[in-house]
Amino acid sequence: MSIETLRLARDLYRNVNADPGHSPAWFSACMDDWVRTACQSRLDSGGGTLVLALGGYGRSRLFPYSDIDLLVCLPESGAPDPELLAQDLFLPLWDSGFDVGHGIRTVSETIDLAAADFEVLCSLLDARLLYGSADLFSDFQTAVARDLVIPLRAELFSWLAGRHEARHERFGDTAHLLSPSLKEGRGGQRDHQTTQWLETLCRMGGDSLPLLSASEREALSRSADFISMARVALHRVSKRKNDVLHLELQPEIAQLIGYGPATDRDSVERFLSGLHKAMAETRLLCRLCLDKARVLAGGAASGKPSAPAGLDFSILVADPANVLELFRHSAQTGIPIGWHTRRIIQDRFPALSLDLNWQKPIVSRFEEILCSAHAGHALDQMLEVGFLNLFVPEFSAIEHLVQFDAYHKLPAGPHLVETVRNLAAFDQDHEFMGDFLHALRSDPCLRWAALLHDIGKGNGDHAVKGARLSRLILERLGYGDNFVQECAFLIEHHLLLVHTATRHDLGEESVVMELAQTLGSVRRLDLLTLLTWADSMATGPKAWNPWIENLLRETYFKTRKVLEHGLMSDETLVHRLSTLRDALRSSRPAHFSIRDFERFLSVMPARYLMQTAPKRIIEHIEQVRAFRECPDCGPFHLSWEHRPHSRSLRVTLVSTDRPGLFARVCAALVRHGMSVLGAELCVWDDKTVVDVFWVTEPLDMLYADQTVEAFQSSLFGLLADENRLDQLPVQITTRLRKVFALDRDLVSVRLDNGVSDFYTVLSIEAPDVPGLLATVSLCLYRLGVDLVFAKIATQKDKAMDILHIREGGEKIPDSECESLERTLCLLIRSLYA
Repeated sequence: MSIETLRLARDLYRNVNADPGHSPAWFSACMDDWVRTACQSRLDSGGGTLVLALGGYGRSRLFPYSDIDLLVCLPESGAPDPELLAQDLFLPLWDSGFDVGHGIRTVSETIDLAAADFEVLCSLLDARLLYGSADLFSDFQTAVARDLVIPLRAELFSWLAGRHEARHERFGDTAHLLSPSLKEGRGGQRDHQTTQWLETLCRMGGDSLPLLSASEREALSRSADFISMARVALHRVSKRKNDVLHLELQPEIAQLIGYGPATDRDSVERFLSGLHKAMAETRLLCRLCLDKARVLAGGAASGKPSAPAGLDFSILVADPANVLELFRHSAQTGIPIGWHTRRIIQDRFPALSLDLNWQKPIVSRFEEILCSAHAGHALDQMLEVGFLNLFVPEFSAIEHLVQFDAYHKLPAGPHLVETVRNLAAFDQDHEFMGDFLHALRSDPCLRWAALLHDIGKGNGDHAVKGARLSRLILERLGYGDNFVQECAFLIEHHLLLVHTATRHDLGEESVVMELAQTLGSVRRLDLLTLLTWADSMATGPKAWNPWIENLLRETYFKTRKVLEHGLMSDETLVHRLSTLRDALRSSRPAHFSIRDFERFLSVMPARYLMQTAPKRIIEHIEQVRAFRECPDCGPFHLSWEHRPHSRSLRVTLVSTDRPGLFARVCAALVRHGMSVLGAELCVWDDKTVVDVFWVTEPLDMLYADQTVEAFQSSLFGLLADENRLDQLPVQITTRLRKVFALDRDLVSVRLDNGVSDFYTVLSIEAPDVPGLLATVSLCLYRLGVDLVFAKIATQKDKAMDILHIREGGEKIPDSECESLERTLCLLIRSLYA
């Protein structure tokens, strides 16, 4: 094969429309042909020189942009000229744009280098003869086994285990991450290679029994083929060597390997679920091989027969109750169940499946484990072994279900287990209301709701569907009607609190009253708050942040007060406001006269007084006074503080109310790379504006002062010159536009005149991108709509903005709401088109 033909084969292989037959093995064979042709002009096939393929090439797994790893082993004497050999073998590949990993050494030099560097030694385990004497290659393999593998096997096992752990720590749990590394992460191709190396080491060391059974080897092979197919597609779509399956690439890759059109979200999720299953299988079998290798290494070091790792109670697993006890004991001791015992447990599954009621006698034992402090560990092993899917068959439909979004870090099955684990770890000293909620963390109803709250994931409203499925499950397991209904209530409403907290104005009595009526009791509020926290923490960092935590805390205490004491009457409200003002008077700074301080108190709205901490109110009074006493300082006064815990800045703006102020602030922030995470807007009765924004911190906090100064300068310019206030373009990459195109509920805009007595409430849900809020607020300003109050939050990867608006001091007329909704919806959708 000529180098021109090889280049044509490579280009054909890299094409996204390549034939399925153009596989890693096919291209490896093409490369083999070229290498042999190149060697024939320089080397005698029966001579002492060996040309070997290493790494992925040695395993006949060349991906579209893989390195070509070649080793030339020279004889100790009479070796060909290495420079001439390189000209024939390496230079044509380099000139053609291939990445070539190469080495030219004698056999003895290779053995010495491998003894000092286990990376080199492992690459020799994959060595495949391309050109040279088969007898000499056999002698070379014998030397590797005799001089390296056998004397260094225990050290190699230990090195592989340490390398495995270090790699997982570096690259994270690939099977669970949003953008998995198909090569290096947990469950990736490197795990598959590790199992192959371990089996080769055992075989070379004379162990007759394989590490994996025939069925396990078959399962590993299937998983490896799936991951390999995904990696080929990833290289083709990326048009470069790339092993990280980024979110924006996933739709195109799902289509490329046959799951359906890239515009179909279900197709992408089916692909991701299949990938997670393959990587989870690979990860588990790699761990099995590592555990067995450790036992073999220990036995060899001690000279005694090796014993299996983990708990072995295989003689007892005929009884399902004993199986549960085994899971409990493993969780309590931290010792995993032995692989031999796992296999025997799995062998019992077919017989158990024939008995429709085998779960009922052991439900109480399962509940004890579910409500224990070690529940997460026990459920992890039940999930791995397959017992959880057998005990709750509905679990199998969602175990590997991966949601195509930017915030669910875990597939549905592990996410449910993680939610239970969070509850088990919740203690009395927890910063999120541990003193109020700790006593209920082990409540059986709560634990079952945590385990089943996403059981309805898939098509449709998963909360309603999950509540229906949970009733069937719990009734089948023998639970009473009251327990079943309470658990189903928690599942059906497990998003209620966070939606209320982030999408509604808690200053409106009707919002809190309606929530209290839905819940009906403090116990339900407590359980639902705990479930909301545990679920959000298990979802990922975008689902739980200090802003959402504070909103949920506010929602909890306001709702609890209504449930315990009823809705605040007008007389009670007046008394509460009087008490708040008295508390502020007692904190009056000495440099304020009583008259001046009372003037400030008299213009503060009731909502502001009830929702703002007294300490903050005093700070705001100081800032308002500074603003008023310095008319030459400009149209606003700005202060900020860094919040390291949430990686945000708390910016307080004092100004005089004017149309479009909020739009200008948002526009100025976007121009300097800062996005609004949350905001509290307030206009005092004398038109003084006190707005508080939580914004993303600058990329480099060393230059935070300069960034804020630049923001102030931009805001000055926008306030001074109306013509500078133009709609900012929202920059979104083409691939992210493809991701947004799969979101069936990409944008939601709703106007409601029934929620508030005084304002029209505008609710917006849309993908959170820089400039979104500036664009919306600018549009409202241009339409002559006044923004009076705002609750702005980023939940998961979506903006959840609640804006209280008026037009001419009145609500937006009902007849105009539909038109305004349509205008805003079209505007926002155009940003992602």
